[in-house]
Amino acid sequence: MNYTINWIDKSSQGSIKFTHDVNFTWLEDNFYLMFNIFWRDTTYNKRGGNKLNHTLADFELTKFQDNNQVVNFTMVFDEPYLLGLLIKKSDRLFIQVRDGFNYSNGLWLQKASDNVTFNVDGKDWIFQNNITTYTLHSKEANKRIPLLFDWRNPMMTSLRNIAKNCYWVIIGIILAQFVLLIWRRVGLLPLWILIEYLQLVAFMPIYNFRLIPYLYDAFKPTLVSHLIIFDETPFYTEFDDDYFNDNYKNYWLSVGRLGQAFVACIVILVMLLIANLVFFLAALCCKNRHDGCATWVKSRLSQFKFNLYIRYYMLVYFDLTFFSVMKIIEGDNSTTMRKMAVLLSYVLFVVSIVMPIFLISIIFRRFAVLKLKEAKKSFNTLLLKIDKGSKWRVINPAYFFARRLLTALLLTLPIENTFIFLQYVFILMSSHAYILYIVACKPY
Repeated sequence: MNYTINWIDKSSQGSIKFTHDVNFTWLEDNFYLMFNIFWRDTTYNKRGGNKLNHTLADFELTKFQDNNQVVNFTMVFDEPYLLGLLIKKSDRLFIQVRDGFNYSNGLWLQKASDNVTFNVDGKDWIFQNNITTYTLHSKEANKRIPLLFDWRNPMMTSLRNIAKNCYWVIIGIILAQFVLLIWRRVGLLPLWILIEYLQLVAFMPIYNFRLIPYLYDAFKPTLVSHLIIFDETPFYTEFDDDYFNDNYKNYWLSVGRLGQAFVACIVILVMLLIANLVFFLAALCCKNRHDGCATWVKSRLSQFKFNLYIRYYMLVYFDLTFFSVMKIIEGDNSTTMRKMAVLLSYVLFVVSIVMPIFLISIIFRRFAVLKLKEAKKSFNTLLLKIDKGSKWRVINPAYFFARRLLTALLLTLPIENTFIFLQYVFILMSSHAYILYIVACKPY
C-alpha cells in the first residue's frame, strides 16, 4: 500500500489518498500518533539554507470519503501569505510516518475470499482462504504548497477590510479633486491624469507575475477608476465565479466584475447623450437671448462638439479594447447572444485602432491653425496644456492610445502562451519609451 498527498488548494485545504481501502475508524483515532506533519521552505535544500522542519499552527481532518481511500484535511499556517510565492522553487508539505509506530494491527481493512464452512459437533467453523495482507510501502508523502489565500489569517483579514474601506477613500479623493479644481478654475487635467493612471495601475496584478497574497487587495481600490465597485455584481451574479485565468482569480477579478465596468461605460454614454440633449434644448430656448445664462448654456453646448465625447472615449478606451480582445480570444460562439458579443468585439477592436489614427490625423492635418484658439476648440481635450510649437509635441495623444492598446493586448495573453514573458518586457519598454519622449520633447 502507498499513500500520497493528492492535492493542496489555495485555501489551505488538501487530501491524502491511499492506494487501497483503509480502516477509517482506526485512522481517525490514531492519525496524529501515526503521522508527523510539517513543511519545509525553499531554502531547505540549499547549501547553508534553513534546515528546519516547520510545524503548522493547526491540521484538521475534515472529511473521510465513502471509498475508504481518501481523507480531506484543512491546514492553518502562521504566515500563509509567505508560502508558494516562487515558481521554480517551492515550499513543500510533508506527511511522514513516525519512526517505530506500529500501524499493522489497525490500518488495513482485511479482505478474504473463498470462505469455507465446516459443521463439527453442531457448530459452524468458518475458515478464510486467500487472506490479503498489506505492507505500507511509502513512509513519506510531500506536495508543493501553492500560493495561499487563507482569509482566516488575522493579518490577511484586516488588510482585506482596509482595502474595502479604501474603495470609498479613492472615490472621495476623486470627487474632492473634481470639486476643488472646478472651484479654483484651474482645469481638470490633474483629475484626468489621476484616473487614467489609476486605470493602468488597477490591472497590474493580472500580469504574469505573483504578488504576496494580501497585496492583491492593496491594488483593488484602484478598480474604482474602471467603475468596478461591488464585490458581487448587482442583479446578475452568474459570472461572479467565472475567471479568465488564475491571475484573475487571485485578484478576484471575475467576468462578472469586469461586466460592471462594461455596463458603466454604457450608462455613462447614455447620461452624456441625455446631457447633450438637455443643453441642446436649453440653447434653443435661449436662441434670441444674449444674457449671461444664454452665453453659459451655449458655451457648455459647444463642449459636446467634440471635447466631451473625446474625453469619454479616452476614459473608456482601455476597458473597451481590453473587453473586445478578451472576448475574441475566448471565441465561444455556442449561442446567438455569444455570437453577437463576438461580432461586437470585432467592431470595438477595429474602432480602437481606427479612431485614434483618425483623431491624430486630424491634429496633424490642422497643425498649422492649432495655435488659434477657435481652431483648436473642438479638439482641445486631446491637446490640454500641450505646446503646439512642434509636431513632435502634439504626438503626445498618440502615446496615450498606443500604450493602452498594447497593454490591453498583452493582458489577454493566456498564461500558457509561449511568449507570455514578453508581456512584462513590452509593458516596461512602452513606459520607458514614453518617459524618454517626455524628457526629449517636453510637450507640456
